[in-house]
Amino acid sequence: MQLWPTPKGCIVTEIVVYPRKKLLNIFLGGGELEQILDMHNDVIEWAKAQGCAALTMTGRFGWKKPLAKHGWKPMHSSYVKEFE
Repeated sequence: MQLWPTPKGCIVTEIVVYPRKKLLNIFLGGGELEQILDMHNDVIEWAKAQGCAALTMTGRFGWKKPLAKHGWKPMHSSYVKEFE
């Protein structure tokens, strides 16, 4: 896993190798949104240099609007059922 720190936030990525392609998954992110989004192009360039074909991430619905500006499309939704 790779840590991408900023003064007011960070993301954690991992390279995932499938039989037909390699992807960079954004495993975790937190902090100020603008600082996280400012890393977008750097993360893409690093992923390409590692031979990755795409980025993936799972996150809350609040990511949909800011990521759309960078060309991201929803791939699936995650659900949870909590119990006592």
